[in-house]
Amino acid sequence: MRFKIPGQDLNVRLFERVVCADGQYDVFDVGIEQADGTIDSIAVGGSFAYAKSLIKTMDANAEQAKAAKANEPLVAVAPPASAA
Repeated sequence: MRFKIPGQDLNVRLFERVVCADGQYDVFDVGIEQADGTIDSIAVGGSFAYAKSLIKTMDANAEQAKAAKANEPLVAVAPPASAA
């Protein structure tokens, strides 16, 4: 996320994705970007494999719940009256 500091020629960078040649890793930086395009930041990176697997599982569970809800009838049907 980037946002401009009012009255300044600076943008604050919060967890901006940094392009990485190795697709296994994700790198993010936090810092300041000057008007001329130069960046002062600290980068944090990792593979985040466990976090990615948790997110993938949560997305799959949400899709299953959505599919199950889509298969539910929209109107409840009353049971047939028994012959008396």
